Amino acid sequence: MDCFDVVIVGAGPGGLAAARQLSKAGFKVLLLEKERSFAANDFSSGGAPLEILSDFQLPEQVVGAYCCKIRISATQDSHVWQDDQPVAVVLDFKKLRIFLAEEAIQNGASLFFGCAYRSYRRENSALVVNFKKAGDDVLLSVRAKVLIDATGSDRRVLGEGLKTDGSSASDVIVGRGIEYLVEVPEAVYQTYANCLSFFIGSKWMPQGYAWIFPMSANLLKIGVGRNFPNTQFVPHHRAMKDYLDQLIIECLKTEEIKIIDRHGKTISYTCHHQDPYVDQNIIAIGDAVSTVNPLTFEGIRHALKSGEIAARQVQEFLEKKIPDLKPYAREMRRYCGMRWLVSELLTQKIYREPEDEKMTLMLHALKTLSLSALKDLVFYYRFKIAMKFYAKYQILLLKRVFSFSPQDPKLRS
Repeated sequence: MDCFDVVIVGAGPGGLAAARQLSKAGFKVLLLEKERSFAANDFSSGGAPLEILSDFQLPEQVVGAYCCKIRISATQDSHVWQDDQPVAVVLDFKKLRIFLAEEAIQNGASLFFGCAYRSYRRENSALVVNFKKAGDDVLLSVRAKVLIDATGSDRRVLGEGLKTDGSSASDVIVGRGIEYLVEVPEAVYQTYANCLSFFIGSKWMPQGYAWIFPMSANLLKIGVGRNFPNTQFVPHHRAMKDYLDQLIIECLKTEEIKIIDRHGKTISYTCHHQDPYVDQNIIAIGDAVSTVNPLTFEGIRHALKSGEIAARQVQEFLEKKIPDLKPYAREMRRYCGMRWLVSELLTQKIYREPEDEKMTLMLHALKTLSLSALKDLVFYYRFKIAMKFYAKYQILLLKRVFSFSPQDPKLRS
């Protein structure tokens, strides 16, 4: 039976970031990925701040597009924030994982595609990890000193059995989305180039939001997502695909569209940092411990961070500098901390709001923020910015009570 220092289940951004760092430190690392290639689950990475490239030493080749504008459209209004220089990027999810995997492999890590994790058992201080190759019923096994759960919201290893479907659990936020990668004419592409475009309100996606993100070479990622999909807080009478088709018709305004790829995904977020982070020599990272932010459902940057934090703690554990992996849980809770708790509260308020006019008022409140402040809210979840936005929104609600129209200049001041 092959022996490894670390076995990582899942070759997403978190698992690959951990493999990259641990293999660079000289440890024997094995990555198990259930898909047959990185093209099989090329989900959207969404938008991320420009700093993600320097923070994680990522090259320009993983960038799908640079963006110097952010556009938010409500049912009744729209606003654009922009700068002369890029403030955000859209990462090419497949190219990002290929880059991280190649670095890990160059450092000596092994990557097995088409291998589905099945179970583990303890043998003294080691772990025996069982998995199956695609199309083969034979159970294979390897030994590991440390096992990392990077299986995302499936939580296949450490969180196995945790209720994440959101059907009745009040402490779970579930987000479900579908997205197309489409090729469009140059003129249509230029309308959305260099811009992160978000759409809120009942017209675009009740109980959620829609988006159009640029990629390279006349390619756009266009999608819709809904929070709390198993409960109807906001009336909606059509399937999510219908809203996506409407977005294509009304925003792209062309029949010259070639759909390159279709995919969907469900993400489960456990509130209040309640996920199990560590169990002896097993550790969970990324969406398996709800690092995705519940307000924006941005996950890739935080998965990368959790992978790096985990790798550092695992290295110190294997080098016997620390007696256990418990410091990882404390560091991750500090990283998410109050920002994630505030995001949970805003999520409960914004995505359960049934009045479309109030969603437009939220956009009016956002208009009062500068681009820098909006970036701090959208990407860094700054508490002060969130409170400033919410206070402005409450003022607009009071003005509405006293019969000010949303179109009244006084309301826009």
